[in-house]
Amino acid sequence: MASMARSAEQELERAVEGTDVDAIIGRLKSSIEEAGLLKELNSTTKELHTSIAKLGKALEKSCDMDADVCRALRPCPAAASEPGLLARVLAEHFYREGRFELGDCLAAEAGLMDAEQLRAPYASMHEVLEQIRARNLAPALQWAESQRAALSPEGGPSAFEFRLHSLNFVHTLQTQGRSAALSYARRHFAPHAGRGQLPAIQRLMGCLVFADREVQRKRDREQQERGEGEGGAAAGGGPQLPQPYAELMSPGCWDAAASEFARLACSLMGQASESPLSTVVAAGAVALPALLKLAAVMERNAQDLRAVEQLPVEIELGPRFVFRSIFACPVSRDASGPDNPPLLLPCGHVLCEQSVAKLAAKSRVGRPFKCPYCPMEARQEGLRRLTFPEVD
Repeated sequence: MASMARSAEQELERAVEGTDVDAIIGRLKSSIEEAGLLKELNSTTKELHTSIAKLGKALEKSCDMDADVCRALRPCPAAASEPGLLARVLAEHFYREGRFELGDCLAAEAGLMDAEQLRAPYASMHEVLEQIRARNLAPALQWAESQRAALSPEGGPSAFEFRLHSLNFVHTLQTQGRSAALSYARRHFAPHAGRGQLPAIQRLMGCLVFADREVQRKRDREQQERGEGEGGAAAGGGPQLPQPYAELMSPGCWDAAASEFARLACSLMGQASESPLSTVVAAGAVALPALLKLAAVMERNAQDLRAVEQLPVEIELGPRFVFRSIFACPVSRDASGPDNPPLLLPCGHVLCEQSVAKLAAKSRVGRPFKCPYCPMEARQEGLRRLTFPEVD
C-alpha cells in the first residue's frame, strides 16, 4: 500500500494545471480495493473517526455553544487609551509566526508606524529557522557565537552552541562519513570539553562505531516501505537490538534545535517563549465556561460582571498558565507583595500580613487569634514569613 500511495503522490506532484486530480485519487482507491487493503485501512482509522465523532459532543458539554460570550467580556483600559494596540499585537503575532505577508497587510491597513521595527527581529529569526530546517546550522552557529555574552554570562561558548555543534557532527557523520565527522570534532569540540561537556563528547564519539549500523537500518526501513523488505527480520536472524545512539541520530533533534533557537532568540528580544496572543487566547478558552457561569449568577443577583474591578472567585487555569509565583490571600483575595507578605501559621495555612493583622486586632491584646480555616490558634509575633521562588 505504501508503494501505491507513493506512486499517486509522485503523480500529483508532477500534475500540471488541468490535470484530473480526482481521477488520480480514484485510481489509488481502486488499487487499494483490488489489493484487498480497504478493510484494513478502515480498521486502522476507526479509532480516529470515533474520536472525531465524539469531539462535537465534548465541546457542547464543556461549553454552552448558544451562550453569548460577550457577557464574559470586560473593558480593557489600555485598549481604550491606545486605539492601535490590538492591531499592533496581531501584527507582531503574525511576524512571530513567520506570516510576514499577512502581518505587513494588517500593519498597512492599521497605519502602524513602527511596523518595520516590529518585523525586523522576527525576520532575522525566521531566516535562521529556515536554514535549520534545511539542515544548515551555519547561521545558527554564527548567531550563537555573536550572542555568547548573553547566552553564557560566565564567558566562553554556551551550552546551546555545543548542542548545535553536536547536531552538526552527527549530520556530518551521516552525510560525509567518519573522517569528515572526526575532523569536525577536532576543530570544534575542544573548547567545550572543559565546560562540563566531556561525557557528552565521549558519547558522540561512540556514534562513529555505530554509523554503518544506522545506515543499514535506514536502508532496511526504506526497503520495507517499498515492499522489498519482506522477510528481512528472518533473514537477519531475528529482531534487531535497539541502537544505543538512536536518539542522537533522530530527525527530531532538528526540530528540537529549531525550537530552542526560537525560544532563546525571543528571550533575548525580551519576548516570552510562546506567543503572548496565543497564550491569552488559550487561557481565555479555558476560563470562558467558568466566566459565563459566573456572569449568569451575577445577573440573577442584579450584578454586572463587567462593572467589578476584581472577580469575586478565583478561576483555575492549570499549571500551563503559571508564569510566576504569586500568592493570593484566601481571606482578602489580594495578591501578596513586599508590603503585604504571606505568613505561615502553625497549622500550615498561609495568610497575608494584612489579613493576620485584622484577625489579631479582633482578639484581646496578648491573646492568640484563631485560624479562619481550622480550630488552631496562633500569635502574630510567632508567624514565619514565606518567600515563593520564581517559576522558570
